[in-house]
Amino acid sequence: MFGRVRRGEPSDGVTTARPSCQTTAAQVWDASGVARSLVIVLSVFTVLLTSCSSGSDSLRSPTAVHPGGQLTPLLDTTLSVPRWFTATDGSAHLVYELLLTNAVPATVTLNAVEVRNADAGAPLARLSGDSLRAATSLAASPDAPTVQLPPSSVAVVWMEMAIQPNRIPKAITHRITIDPLPDVSTAAVPLTYTGTAVEVDRRPPIVVGHPLAGARWAALGSCCDGPHRRALYPIDGRWYLAQRFAIDFNQLEADNRPGTGDPALPTSFPTFGQPVYAVADGTVVVAVGGNPDLKVGERREEPTPENAGANRVALDIGDGRFAVYAHLQEGSVTVHPGDQVRRGDHIANVGSSGTTGGPHLHFQMTDRPSVVLADGMPYVFDTFELTGQTPPLADVLRYYDTLEPIPIATTRTEERGTSYRLAATS
Repeated sequence: MFGRVRRGEPSDGVTTARPSCQTTAAQVWDASGVARSLVIVLSVFTVLLTSCSSGSDSLRSPTAVHPGGQLTPLLDTTLSVPRWFTATDGSAHLVYELLLTNAVPATVTLNAVEVRNADAGAPLARLSGDSLRAATSLAASPDAPTVQLPPSSVAVVWMEMAIQPNRIPKAITHRITIDPLPDVSTAAVPLTYTGTAVEVDRRPPIVVGHPLAGARWAALGSCCDGPHRRALYPIDGRWYLAQRFAIDFNQLEADNRPGTGDPALPTSFPTFGQPVYAVADGTVVVAVGGNPDLKVGERREEPTPENAGANRVALDIGDGRFAVYAHLQEGSVTVHPGDQVRRGDHIANVGSSGTTGGPHLHFQMTDRPSVVLADGMPYVFDTFELTGQTPPLADVLRYYDTLEPIPIATTRTEERGTSYRLAATS
């Protein structure tokens, strides 16, 4: 979803989405080597998958032919091609969604999901027990972890795993195990099976400039901490997850307070009115700027594919990628569809249009110029300096109600160069 989730604010997805990693913290960094410096507090996530050092089970070849075919209790597919980015821990993080449809007339309990290199057969990661439950939900209830699939239901395993950047597989398979079904023979319905191979997008994520300038920017909800990760939208008969890699940028005061004054007023936050810049050369394809800025908690119009993000700008930056900015300040959008922009051009100001969570810049990269009707794509910022970490997102939100200083840990501070994303393992 876009917008900070506070005071029970509903998600911009189908249901209210809660942070997917409750132990996730955030980090702070500062850009260098550019005209404008940017200091950012970024969300850090806990990798849900545990690495596999060995495996005794042999991998069933994804191209193997089973005489007469094999009955499977679950139908597996991926919502989108798995994509990766390099986090501040130096690891490549592969992110995607594994959709499982229960094809039997009984509740199926998911026991384990193992990811393997489709070519070499080597195990890459395994989910089971608590880690599997935390990473799994029904598609229409992304905030409710479960491994139980009622008949005909669709579950999502929100996959995320760390891999060495030079070991991104060409394709992966999923070895899926379920608990025994009452009164069903395992000869008819196997408890463990391997799905078909899934190709991985091995292209590196796009490198872009900064959408903001200045210091003390908190990058909240970055992948894969927070409601963006699970903000599914059912549109035109299928699921879309445009906000998979989205970030909500919030600037802090010098003493790390989110703001000063009345916490209901957008003007109480230093974020409000800050200039927003083009992250790359491109063409403006969407520019909307007439929606009012909302107070914190003020009722908003229900998001749809036509109005999601309220005041917003979308830039076509080439190669099928669109930089999307949302919740911009009323009357601040300076560009129009068809305009050509250069990296660093001022295009709007940060606002609170279309969100009840207070002023912030919602930024994402997608394959279409939409906040919700698109597929979210990874991106990295070219330079920054990491200057600290906030507590986990779920703990940070209360400070936006009280406007008390957010405790920032400075145990991890460093300058980063090209190809790092606003997310890292804790």
